[in-house]
Amino acid sequence: MSLSKSKYSKSVLVALCSLVYFVSYFSRKDFAAVMAGMITENVIGKSVGGFIGTGLFICYGIGQLVSGYLGDKIKPSHLMLFGLGTTAVCNLLMPLVPNGTFMIPIWAVNGFAQAMLWPPIVRILADNLDHESFVKANLIVTTAAHIATILLYLYVPLCLKFFDWKTVFFTATALAALSAAVLVIALITVIPKDAIKKPIPKSKQTGNIGGENYFNLILRAGILPIFACIIMMGVLRDGIETWLPTLYAEAFNREAGESILISVSLPIFSILSIVAITALHKTETFKNEVRGSLILFSLVMIIATPIVFLITMSGFVPRIICLILACAVCACMHGTNFLLISCLPGRFAEYGKAATTSGFCNAFTYVGAAVSSYGFAFISEKLGWQATIIGWIIVGALGVLFTLISLKSYTRFTKGTEK
Repeated sequence: MSLSKSKYSKSVLVALCSLVYFVSYFSRKDFAAVMAGMITENVIGKSVGGFIGTGLFICYGIGQLVSGYLGDKIKPSHLMLFGLGTTAVCNLLMPLVPNGTFMIPIWAVNGFAQAMLWPPIVRILADNLDHESFVKANLIVTTAAHIATILLYLYVPLCLKFFDWKTVFFTATALAALSAAVLVIALITVIPKDAIKKPIPKSKQTGNIGGENYFNLILRAGILPIFACIIMMGVLRDGIETWLPTLYAEAFNREAGESILISVSLPIFSILSIVAITALHKTETFKNEVRGSLILFSLVMIIATPIVFLITMSGFVPRIICLILACAVCACMHGTNFLLISCLPGRFAEYGKAATTSGFCNAFTYVGAAVSSYGFAFISEKLGWQATIIGWIIVGALGVLFTLISLKSYTRFTKGTEK
Protein backbone atom coordinates (compact mmCIF):
# COMPACT_ATOMS: atom_id res chain seq x y z
CA MET A 1 0.00 0.00 0.00
CA SER A 2 1.34 3.42 -0.90
CA LEU A 3 1.83 6.15 1.69
CA SER A 4 -0.72 8.39 -0.04
CA LYS A 5 -3.36 5.67 0.07
CA SER A 6 -2.61 5.01 3.74
CA LYS A 7 -2.98 8.69 4.60
CA TYR A 8 -6.16 8.92 2.53
CA SER A 9 -7.62 5.91 4.31
CA LYS A 10 -6.83 7.34 7.75
CA SER A 11 -8.30 10.72 6.82
CA VAL A 12 -11.50 9.02 5.69
CA LEU A 13 -11.69 7.09 8.97
CA VAL A 14 -11.26 10.24 11.05
CA ALA A 15 -13.83 12.13 8.96
CA LEU A 16 -16.28 9.24 9.22
CA CYS A 17 -15.86 8.97 13.00
CA SER A 18 -16.30 12.75 13.30
CA LEU A 19 -19.56 12.61 11.34
CA VAL A 20 -20.90 9.76 13.48
CA TYR A 21 -20.02 11.52 16.74
CA PHE A 22 -21.47 14.81 15.50
CA VAL A 23 -24.76 13.05 14.76
CA SER A 24 -24.56 11.18 18.06
CA TYR A 25 -24.52 14.41 20.08
CA PHE A 26 -27.21 16.07 17.96
CA SER A 27 -29.58 13.09 18.18
CA ARG A 28 -28.94 12.49 21.91
CA LYS A 29 -29.03 16.03 23.29
CA ASP A 30 -31.94 17.19 21.16
CA PHE A 31 -34.54 16.23 23.76
CA ALA A 32 -32.76 18.16 26.54
CA ALA A 33 -32.47 21.17 24.22
CA VAL A 34 -36.14 21.16 23.24
CA MET A 35 -37.62 19.98 26.55
CA ALA A 36 -38.39 23.50 27.79
CA GLY A 37 -40.42 24.16 24.63
CA MET A 38 -42.29 20.88 25.02
CA ILE A 39 -43.15 21.75 28.63
CA THR A 40 -44.29 25.25 27.61
CA GLU A 41 -46.61 23.75 25.00
CA ASN A 42 -47.96 21.27 27.60
CA VAL A 43 -46.73 18.30 25.58
CA ILE A 44 -45.08 16.87 28.68
CA GLY A 45 -44.86 17.79 32.36
CA LYS A 46 -41.65 18.43 34.26
CA SER A 47 -41.76 15.06 36.05
CA VAL A 48 -42.28 13.16 32.80
CA GLY A 49 -39.47 15.17 31.19
CA GLY A 50 -37.22 14.16 34.06
CA PHE A 51 -38.10 10.48 33.61
CA ILE A 52 -37.43 10.68 29.86
CA GLY A 53 -33.97 12.15 30.45
CA THR A 54 -33.20 9.69 33.24
CA GLY A 55 -34.19 6.73 31.05
CA LEU A 56 -31.70 7.77 28.38
CA PHE A 57 -29.07 8.42 30.98
CA ILE A 58 -29.33 5.01 32.70
CA CYS A 59 -29.46 3.01 29.47
CA TYR A 60 -26.57 4.98 28.01
CA GLY A 61 -24.38 4.11 31.00
CA ILE A 62 -25.33 0.41 30.87
CA GLY A 63 -24.91 0.38 27.11
CA GLN A 64 -21.35 1.66 27.39
CA LEU A 65 -20.34 -1.55 29.17
CA VAL A 66 -22.08 -3.69 26.54
CA SER A 67 -20.66 -1.66 23.66
CA GLY A 68 -17.17 -1.69 25.13
CA TYR A 69 -17.21 -5.48 25.44
CA LEU A 70 -18.72 -6.08 21.99
CA GLY A 71 -16.52 -3.41 20.40
CA ASP A 72 -13.45 -5.62 20.87
CA LYS A 73 -15.27 -8.80 19.79
CA ILE A 74 -17.10 -7.87 16.58
CA LYS A 75 -16.63 -5.38 13.76
CA PRO A 76 -17.05 -1.87 15.21
CA SER A 77 -18.81 -0.72 12.03
CA HIS A 78 -21.64 -3.17 12.74
CA LEU A 79 -22.21 -1.64 16.18
CA MET A 80 -22.14 1.85 14.70
CA LEU A 81 -24.73 0.96 12.05
CA PHE A 82 -26.97 -0.54 14.73
CA GLY A 83 -26.58 2.58 16.88
CA LEU A 84 -27.27 5.03 14.06
CA GLY A 85 -30.21 3.07 12.66
CA THR A 86 -31.83 2.66 16.07
CA THR A 87 -31.36 6.29 17.06
CA ALA A 88 -32.92 7.36 13.75
CA VAL A 89 -36.01 5.26 14.54
CA CYS A 90 -36.22 6.54 18.12
CA ASN A 91 -36.01 10.19 17.06
CA LEU A 92 -38.65 9.55 14.39
CA LEU A 93 -41.03 8.01 16.95
CA MET A 94 -40.73 10.77 19.55
CA PRO A 95 -43.04 13.28 17.73
CA LEU A 96 -45.44 10.52 16.67
CA VAL A 97 -46.40 8.95 20.00
CA PRO A 98 -49.55 10.28 21.74
CA ASN A 99 -48.01 11.49 25.01
CA GLY A 100 -44.88 11.77 27.14
CA THR A 101 -45.36 8.43 28.88
CA PHE A 102 -44.70 6.61 25.60
CA MET A 103 -41.56 8.71 25.12
CA ILE A 104 -39.87 7.27 28.22
CA PRO A 105 -39.10 3.77 26.83
CA ILE A 106 -38.35 5.17 23.36
CA TRP A 107 -35.73 7.56 24.69
CA ALA A 108 -34.30 4.86 26.96
CA VAL A 109 -33.75 2.68 23.87
CA ASN A 110 -32.12 5.69 22.21
CA GLY A 111 -29.72 5.91 25.15
CA PHE A 112 -28.68 2.28 24.65
CA ALA A 113 -28.32 2.82 20.89
CA GLN A 114 -26.18 5.91 21.43
CA ALA A 115 -23.83 3.88 23.62
CA MET A 116 -23.02 1.71 20.59
CA LEU A 117 -21.11 4.59 18.96
CA TRP A 118 -18.23 5.86 21.09
CA PRO A 119 -16.35 2.61 22.01
CA PRO A 120 -16.33 1.46 18.34
CA ILE A 121 -15.01 4.89 17.33
CA VAL A 122 -12.19 4.50 19.86
CA ARG A 123 -11.34 1.05 18.55
CA ILE A 124 -11.34 2.14 14.90
CA LEU A 125 -9.00 5.06 15.61
CA ALA A 126 -6.76 3.10 18.00
CA ASP A 127 -6.42 0.16 15.59
CA ASN A 128 -5.40 2.34 12.64
CA LEU A 129 -3.34 5.15 14.19
CA ASP A 130 -0.25 5.44 16.34
CA HIS A 131 -0.88 7.05 19.74
CA GLU A 132 0.15 10.58 18.72
CA SER A 133 -2.10 10.47 15.64
CA PHE A 134 -4.82 8.89 17.76
CA VAL A 135 -4.75 11.90 20.10
CA LYS A 136 -4.96 14.34 17.17
CA ALA A 137 -7.84 12.39 15.66
CA ASN A 138 -9.66 12.50 18.99
CA LEU A 139 -9.39 16.28 18.94
CA ILE A 140 -11.19 16.39 15.59
CA VAL A 141 -13.86 13.85 16.59
CA THR A 142 -14.54 15.44 19.99
CA THR A 143 -14.64 18.94 18.53
CA ALA A 144 -17.26 17.75 16.03
CA ALA A 145 -19.46 16.71 18.96
CA HIS A 146 -19.17 20.10 20.66
CA ILE A 147 -19.91 21.87 17.39
CA ALA A 148 -23.06 19.73 17.18
CA THR A 149 -24.06 20.97 20.64
CA ILE A 150 -23.55 24.61 19.67
CA LEU A 151 -25.51 24.24 16.44
CA LEU A 152 -28.27 22.36 18.25
CA TYR A 153 -28.79 25.12 20.83
CA LEU A 154 -28.83 27.73 18.07
CA TYR A 155 -31.14 25.63 15.89
CA VAL A 156 -33.75 24.81 18.55
CA PRO A 157 -34.91 28.41 19.17
CA LEU A 158 -35.33 28.87 15.42
CA CYS A 159 -37.40 25.69 15.20
CA LEU A 160 -39.58 26.73 18.11
CA LYS A 161 -40.12 30.16 16.56
CA PHE A 162 -40.83 29.19 12.95
CA PHE A 163 -41.92 25.55 13.20
CA ASP A 164 -42.38 23.41 16.33
CA TRP A 165 -40.51 21.01 18.63
CA LYS A 166 -41.22 18.06 16.34
CA THR A 167 -38.96 19.52 13.65
CA VAL A 168 -35.93 19.05 15.91
CA PHE A 169 -36.53 15.30 16.18
CA PHE A 170 -37.24 14.93 12.47
CA THR A 171 -33.95 16.73 11.73
CA ALA A 172 -32.08 14.36 14.03
CA THR A 173 -33.75 11.41 12.30
CA ALA A 174 -32.59 12.63 8.90
CA LEU A 175 -29.04 13.22 10.13
CA ALA A 176 -28.78 9.76 11.70
CA ALA A 177 -30.16 8.05 8.58
CA LEU A 178 -27.84 10.05 6.34
CA SER A 179 -24.74 9.25 8.41
CA ALA A 180 -25.69 5.54 8.41
CA ALA A 181 -25.90 5.67 4.62
CA VAL A 182 -22.50 7.39 4.41
CA LEU A 183 -21.03 4.72 6.69
CA VAL A 184 -22.38 1.93 4.49
CA ILE A 185 -20.97 3.59 1.35
CA ALA A 186 -17.58 4.05 3.04
CA LEU A 187 -17.50 0.40 4.11
CA ILE A 188 -18.21 -0.70 0.54
CA THR A 189 -15.93 1.69 -1.33
CA VAL A 190 -13.01 2.72 0.89
CA ILE A 191 -12.47 1.12 4.26
CA PRO A 192 -12.02 -2.56 3.25
CA LYS A 193 -9.40 -1.63 0.64
CA ASP A 194 -7.26 0.81 2.55
CA ALA A 195 -7.80 0.59 6.30
CA ILE A 196 -5.06 -1.23 8.18
CA LYS A 197 -5.59 -2.93 11.49
CA LYS A 198 -2.55 -3.31 13.71
CA PRO A 199 -2.01 -6.96 14.77
CA ILE A 200 -1.97 -7.77 18.48
CA PRO A 201 1.18 -9.59 19.59
CA LYS A 202 0.42 -12.91 21.32
CA SER A 203 2.30 -11.72 24.39
CA LYS A 204 -0.16 -8.82 24.74
CA GLN A 205 -3.40 -10.64 24.00
CA THR A 206 -5.79 -10.80 26.93
CA GLY A 207 -8.40 -13.35 27.86
CA ASN A 208 -6.54 -16.17 26.07
CA ILE A 209 -4.65 -19.12 27.50
CA GLY A 210 -1.22 -17.81 28.43
CA GLY A 211 -2.36 -14.21 27.96
CA GLU A 212 -2.74 -11.63 30.68
CA ASN A 213 -6.12 -11.41 32.39
CA TYR A 214 -7.83 -8.08 31.68
CA PHE A 215 -8.41 -7.37 35.37
CA ASN A 216 -4.70 -7.93 36.05
CA LEU A 217 -3.93 -5.64 33.14
CA ILE A 218 -5.92 -2.72 34.54
CA LEU A 219 -4.41 -3.36 37.97
CA ARG A 220 -0.94 -3.20 36.47
CA ALA A 221 -1.89 -0.03 34.58
CA GLY A 222 -3.10 1.54 37.83
CA ILE A 223 -6.42 2.72 36.41
CA LEU A 224 -8.75 1.41 39.12
CA PRO A 225 -8.28 4.69 41.04
CA ILE A 226 -8.78 6.46 37.70
CA PHE A 227 -12.30 5.02 37.49
CA ALA A 228 -13.02 6.87 40.75
CA CYS A 229 -11.33 9.95 39.29
CA ILE A 230 -13.60 9.69 36.23
CA ILE A 231 -16.63 9.68 38.53
CA MET A 232 -15.38 12.96 40.04
CA MET A 233 -14.94 14.37 36.54
CA GLY A 234 -18.49 13.35 35.62
CA VAL A 235 -19.85 14.98 38.78
CA LEU A 236 -18.26 18.32 37.88
CA ARG A 237 -18.65 18.32 34.11
CA ASP A 238 -22.26 17.17 33.87
CA GLY A 239 -23.30 18.84 37.12
CA ILE A 240 -22.09 22.24 35.95
CA GLU A 241 -23.57 21.80 32.46
CA THR A 242 -26.93 20.88 33.99
CA TRP A 243 -27.16 23.42 36.78
CA LEU A 244 -25.07 26.43 35.72
CA PRO A 245 -28.03 28.16 33.99
CA THR A 246 -30.10 27.73 37.17
CA LEU A 247 -27.24 28.91 39.38
CA TYR A 248 -26.77 31.96 37.16
CA ALA A 249 -30.48 32.83 37.19
CA GLU A 250 -31.02 32.31 40.92
CA ALA A 251 -27.76 33.71 42.32
CA PHE A 252 -27.90 36.87 40.21
CA ASN A 253 -31.67 37.16 39.82
CA ARG A 254 -31.53 37.02 36.03
CA GLU A 255 -34.13 36.09 33.42
CA ALA A 256 -34.18 32.43 32.44
CA GLY A 257 -33.89 33.49 28.80
CA GLU A 258 -30.22 34.31 29.31
CA SER A 259 -29.55 30.60 29.83
CA ILE A 260 -29.28 30.14 26.04
CA LEU A 261 -26.10 32.23 26.15
CA ILE A 262 -24.67 29.91 28.79
CA SER A 263 -25.75 26.81 26.87
CA VAL A 264 -23.73 28.02 23.87
CA SER A 265 -20.74 29.37 25.82
CA LEU A 266 -20.08 26.07 27.63
CA PRO A 267 -19.22 24.02 24.51
CA ILE A 268 -17.16 26.93 23.13
CA PHE A 269 -15.02 26.86 26.29
CA SER A 270 -14.88 23.06 25.99
CA ILE A 271 -13.55 23.20 22.42
CA LEU A 272 -10.86 25.68 23.45
CA SER A 273 -9.93 23.43 26.34
CA ILE A 274 -9.61 20.33 24.15
CA VAL A 275 -7.52 22.21 21.58
CA ALA A 276 -5.20 23.39 24.37
CA ILE A 277 -4.93 19.92 25.93
CA THR A 278 -4.17 18.35 22.55
CA ALA A 279 -1.32 20.82 22.07
CA LEU A 280 -0.09 20.20 25.61
CA HIS A 281 -0.30 16.43 25.09
CA LYS A 282 2.92 16.70 23.08
CA THR A 283 4.75 17.73 26.25
CA GLU A 284 6.11 15.17 28.72
CA THR A 285 3.77 16.44 31.43
CA PHE A 286 0.46 16.02 29.59
CA LYS A 287 1.58 13.05 27.50
CA ASN A 288 0.91 11.16 30.70
CA GLU A 289 -2.90 11.38 30.85
CA VAL A 290 -3.07 10.89 34.61
CA ARG A 291 -0.51 13.60 35.34
CA GLY A 292 -2.36 15.98 33.04
CA SER A 293 -5.62 15.21 34.84
CA LEU A 294 -3.91 15.87 38.18
CA ILE A 295 -3.02 19.36 36.99
CA LEU A 296 -6.54 20.03 35.70
CA PHE A 297 -8.19 18.93 38.95
CA SER A 298 -5.79 21.20 40.82
CA LEU A 299 -6.83 24.08 38.56
CA VAL A 300 -10.48 23.37 39.40
CA MET A 301 -9.77 23.98 43.07
CA ILE A 302 -8.01 27.27 42.29
CA ILE A 303 -10.57 28.56 39.76
CA ALA A 304 -13.66 27.58 41.76
CA THR A 305 -12.60 29.30 45.00
CA PRO A 306 -13.38 32.90 43.89
CA ILE A 307 -16.85 31.82 42.69
CA VAL A 308 -17.83 31.11 46.31
CA PHE A 309 -17.55 34.84 47.02
CA LEU A 310 -18.65 36.19 43.62
CA ILE A 311 -22.13 34.67 43.79
CA THR A 312 -22.89 36.78 46.87
CA MET A 313 -22.24 40.00 44.93
CA SER A 314 -24.47 41.95 42.57
CA GLY A 315 -23.62 43.78 39.37
CA PHE A 316 -22.54 43.04 35.83
CA VAL A 317 -18.81 42.49 36.50
CA PRO A 318 -19.16 39.85 39.27
CA ARG A 319 -21.84 38.10 37.19
CA ILE A 320 -19.66 37.85 34.08
CA ILE A 321 -16.53 36.87 36.01
CA CYS A 322 -18.52 34.19 37.82
CA LEU A 323 -19.83 32.85 34.52
CA ILE A 324 -16.37 32.80 32.94
CA LEU A 325 -14.81 31.03 35.93
CA ALA A 326 -17.61 28.45 36.05
CA CYS A 327 -17.17 27.79 32.33
CA ALA A 328 -13.42 27.46 32.95
CA VAL A 329 -14.04 24.84 35.64
CA CYS A 330 -16.25 22.92 33.22
CA ALA A 331 -13.62 23.33 30.49
CA CYS A 332 -10.98 21.79 32.79
CA MET A 333 -13.22 18.78 33.21
CA HIS A 334 -13.73 18.50 29.46
CA GLY A 335 -9.95 18.51 29.18
CA THR A 336 -9.81 15.74 31.77
CA ASN A 337 -12.54 13.89 29.89
CA PHE A 338 -10.47 14.17 26.72
CA LEU A 339 -7.41 12.72 28.45
CA LEU A 340 -9.13 9.91 30.35
CA ILE A 341 -12.03 8.98 28.05
CA SER A 342 -10.59 9.75 24.61
CA CYS A 343 -6.81 9.26 24.96
CA LEU A 344 -6.29 6.77 27.79
CA PRO A 345 -8.20 3.84 26.18
CA GLY A 346 -5.86 4.06 23.18
CA ARG A 347 -3.09 2.77 25.45
CA PHE A 348 -4.91 -0.57 25.50
CA ALA A 349 -5.12 -0.99 21.72
CA GLU A 350 -2.00 -3.17 21.76
CA TYR A 351 -3.86 -5.58 24.03
CA GLY A 352 -7.05 -5.59 21.94
CA LYS A 353 -8.95 -3.81 24.72
CA ALA A 354 -9.33 -0.21 23.53
CA ALA A 355 -13.12 -0.44 23.18
CA THR A 356 -13.56 -2.40 26.41
CA THR A 357 -11.55 0.17 28.38
CA SER A 358 -13.43 3.01 26.69
CA GLY A 359 -16.75 1.44 27.67
CA PHE A 360 -15.70 1.10 31.31
CA CYS A 361 -14.38 4.66 31.49
CA ASN A 362 -17.44 6.17 29.87
CA ALA A 363 -19.79 4.21 32.13
CA PHE A 364 -18.10 5.64 35.23
CA THR A 365 -18.50 9.12 33.76
CA TYR A 366 -22.25 8.69 33.90
CA VAL A 367 -22.14 7.40 37.46
CA GLY A 368 -20.71 10.81 38.31
CA ALA A 369 -23.33 12.52 36.18
CA ALA A 370 -26.10 10.68 38.04
CA VAL A 371 -24.67 11.77 41.39
CA SER A 372 -24.47 15.41 40.34
CA SER A 373 -27.94 15.48 38.76
CA TYR A 374 -29.58 15.01 42.14
CA GLY A 375 -26.68 15.94 44.44
CA PHE A 376 -26.27 19.50 43.18
CA ALA A 377 -30.02 20.06 43.36
CA PHE A 378 -30.18 18.74 46.95
CA ILE A 379 -27.19 20.77 48.20
CA SER A 380 -28.32 24.01 46.54
CA GLU A 381 -31.85 23.56 47.87
CA LYS A 382 -30.81 22.76 51.44
CA LEU A 383 -27.59 24.76 51.86
CA GLY A 384 -27.49 27.24 48.97
CA TRP A 385 -25.28 27.79 45.95
CA GLN A 386 -22.21 28.76 48.00
CA ALA A 387 -22.21 25.30 49.55
CA THR A 388 -22.59 23.80 46.07
CA ILE A 389 -19.49 25.63 44.83
CA ILE A 390 -17.58 24.46 47.91
CA GLY A 391 -18.70 20.99 46.83
CA TRP A 392 -16.98 21.60 43.47
CA ILE A 393 -13.75 22.33 45.32
CA ILE A 394 -14.06 19.17 47.43
CA VAL A 395 -14.71 17.06 44.33
CA GLY A 396 -11.65 18.64 42.70
CA ALA A 397 -9.57 17.67 45.75
CA LEU A 398 -10.82 14.07 45.49
CA GLY A 399 -9.80 14.09 41.83
CA VAL A 400 -6.31 15.18 42.83
CA LEU A 401 -6.17 12.39 45.42
CA PHE A 402 -7.20 9.61 43.03
CA THR A 403 -4.83 10.76 40.29
CA LEU A 404 -1.95 10.81 42.79
CA ILE A 405 -2.77 7.23 43.84
CA SER A 406 -2.69 6.06 40.21
CA LEU A 407 0.19 8.16 38.88
CA LYS A 408 3.17 5.90 39.64
CA SER A 409 1.64 2.70 38.21
CA TYR A 410 0.19 4.43 35.15
CA THR A 411 3.51 6.13 34.39
CA ARG A 412 5.25 2.75 34.32
CA PHE A 413 2.49 1.34 32.12
CA THR A 414 2.65 4.15 29.54
CA LYS A 415 6.36 3.58 28.93
CA GLY A 416 5.39 0.33 27.23
CA THR A 417 2.62 1.84 25.07
CA GLU A 418 4.30 4.93 23.60
CA LYS A 419 5.42 4.68 20.00
